[in-house]
Amino acid sequence: MAMMSKDYAVYLPAVNSNYASEVLKPIKPNRPFPKGYDLKDLIFWDKGNKLWHHNHVLHSVGLHNYGKPIVNAITQMGKTDYVLVGDSGGFQIGKGRLNGYKPLHSGMASDKAVDVWRDAFELKRWIVDYLETHCDYAMTIDMPLWVLLEENSQSPFHKCTIDELTALTVSNLKFIDLHRANRTKWLNVIQGFDEQGIKAWWDAVKWFDCSGYALAGNSGKAGGIKSVLTTLLMMHEEGYLQGKDWIHVLGVSTPMWAIFFTAIQKALRKSLKSDIRVSYDSSSPFRDGGEWEKVNTLPTFEARLSTWTFGAEKCKQSKTLVGSDEPFPYPSALGQKLTWGDLNVRGGAWDARKFDTVSNLLLVNHNVWTYLTAFEMANQIAFDGGDGVVPHQWVKVLDLISGIFEVTDWRTVVNKIGELNG
Repeated sequence: MAMMSKDYAVYLPAVNSNYASEVLKPIKPNRPFPKGYDLKDLIFWDKGNKLWHHNHVLHSVGLHNYGKPIVNAITQMGKTDYVLVGDSGGFQIGKGRLNGYKPLHSGMASDKAVDVWRDAFELKRWIVDYLETHCDYAMTIDMPLWVLLEENSQSPFHKCTIDELTALTVSNLKFIDLHRANRTKWLNVIQGFDEQGIKAWWDAVKWFDCSGYALAGNSGKAGGIKSVLTTLLMMHEEGYLQGKDWIHVLGVSTPMWAIFFTAIQKALRKSLKSDIRVSYDSSSPFRDGGEWEKVNTLPTFEARLSTWTFGAEKCKQSKTLVGSDEPFPYPSALGQKLTWGDLNVRGGAWDARKFDTVSNLLLVNHNVWTYLTAFEMANQIAFDGGDGVVPHQWVKVLDLISGIFEVTDWRTVVNKIGELNG
């Protein structure tokens, strides 16, 4: 059973390559682990695991080595077991950090980077083939505009112009259009720093035949709810949402956005008379558990805005907990089966860390469950009488979103929403 209702916008945990590969490895002999379970039960997108199931995930081709086979718990499952949305690696392309692709690298001259990218036939073919082989939906290959920001001065594309990056993206779309085999449904990525720039990007890419759109940068979360709605309403006004079945917003995972996206999904379904899906993703629970070794806790969902945020506490590591039978005190499908001794396993007096790789996998699994549970709870509170209080500022936003695709003067409504949400 999936953890999230089909009536709600769906969260896509952005499964990283470490988690996807490590869960296939055997547990070392005598390594503590909850009785009756093994690492494969942490593959939450596999409906056959013994813990819990969520059948929508995101995974990026940019996490892998160019040209090499990708074998992990994502690729071995097959398309029928869950919905896989594939990212085309825009982050790694923008940073010049595509593993195994040496011609493109950080710090190189932008004119040279443009030439390299234009000639990168085999690389683009590898990306498209991976996405078409494994993914149900896939992002088109966009050239992200954030490479132009000062903090990204080492990007190989930093000194390009917006027009150059747009032209390269259009070239990528033509490549996909020529080489796709129609085994995946493509989501056309939309970029832009402001409304005028988003419209210019849109006009350049909207010809591409796709199944939906992915909102990135300021057309998405970075631009706030006003920009997300302005972008979608522009598409709707031009008739480009009719017949589409997916809208994805990149890089966001908060309860506030979860209920906003559900409100948008409900409004679109009503207007389009379709089952269009809205989704959103992040790698936050993986970073918290895998990199920073923090345990996520559920929001309390009271009237104050601060109570609608996740907790992130440093997970206890101590040599006194090695071998401990004391229960892990944080509730989740996995957490209720864990002890501190399942996490703290490195008992040497000089070990700075008591965690091993399996400890991180366990913590990540708990964190992802916490995120999904929080989004389900938030939506139940906002739309189905769940136990909690939606902050009054957001109630007004939800109310305005509910009818926004039905009005002619939608810009007036969008401006009101922008004022309400700051």
